[in-house]
Amino acid sequence: RLLMVLIEKSKEPDSWTQHRKTPGSEYESTPELRDSLLKDQGFICAYCMRRIPVTDHGTTESSRIEHIIPQSMLTREQAMEYSNMVICCPGAISSISEKLTHCDRHKGEKPISLSPLDKNFIATLDYKRDGTLFSSDKRFDSEINTILNLNIEQLKANRKSVRNGLINFLNAKKNRWKRADLEKILQKYKGRDEGGRRMEYCGVVISYVSKKIRQLH
Repeated sequence: RLLMVLIEKSKEPDSWTQHRKTPGSEYESTPELRDSLLKDQGFICAYCMRRIPVTDHGTTESSRIEHIIPQSMLTREQAMEYSNMVICCPGAISSISEKLTHCDRHKGEKPISLSPLDKNFIATLDYKRDGTLFSSDKRFDSEINTILNLNIEQLKANRKSVRNGLINFLNAKKNRWKRADLEKILQKYKGRDEGGRRMEYCGVVISYVSKKIRQLH
């Protein structure tokens, strides 16, 4: 299941290791660090699965490095740990208004118990027909909605559009899909292209196709 990106961390860049181990050094967003995080995640946001880099209206950022455990809760050394970092979209797909921001921009320094590095968390996720992302765990579900704000209308609409596009594509063959065909679609959305990129909102397709495959048994 890859309903949010299950991030498997690579080795941190050598330049970051050198920086981190330099006495008196502080956390800073370096190009090498940003590039490595992008490659880890297949160039999609750790939380909402939008394509990154991307520039939202009203912002100048194309991505944001996120500390899953907020920096305010960490020592200087801990704040530079690669294992605690992911990369997110600018978090303003609809507006820079606080009510409509999402992902790292909305989370800020608030702590969360969920993590896109945690298989157990990922296994609790699913989607509703209207594009709502939800977790079967009440605590995670609350954090998805109140801290990460992942169910604002534009994100839901985008996920619904991906789902409906897939359904229309499948219906065009009028139920002539075989298991091998569905498995091929599934592997495409679980994998990456030649540039190492995952499909935007890939979790929506993975969820739907996985259910279709199970129904064939």
